[in-house]
Amino acid sequence: MFRNATPNWDIVRAEYESHSFSPRVICQRHGISLKQVRYKRENQLWTTSRKDTPTAALLIARIMRLLGNQISALEKATDMPIDQKSKLLAAEVKTLDAVLKMGASERNVEPPSRRDMADIRNKLIKRLDQSERK
Repeated sequence: MFRNATPNWDIVRAEYESHSFSPRVICQRHGISLKQVRYKRENQLWTTSRKDTPTAALLIARIMRLLGNQISALEKATDMPIDQKSKLLAAEVKTLDAVLKMGASERNVEPPSRRDMADIRNKLIKRLDQSERK
């Protein structure tokens, strides 16, 4: 039977990532469902309970999702000066460059061109400008 109290997700995550208990036992201990654990795991990028090493493609996908979340948070930051947003955006773009290069190291994948990267940077800057005006 599930409790109505909000679980301590930091403890749930620690138990999940340390493999202290199986996911079913964690759910029983904290009065939550497996669906809730999966949702938190996917959205907060928890490490999975699998014992095998994640593939490069999986890691790249996780990094891209994390970058997307960070850019969205940057867009919503209304109290941050535009120059600080620009510096953070530059750091995000450097990370994106590195991730794209990692993806290009896969077989049959073309490396991104400078023009592609300039387009991505311009789109990100445009999105920041639009969020700044709102």
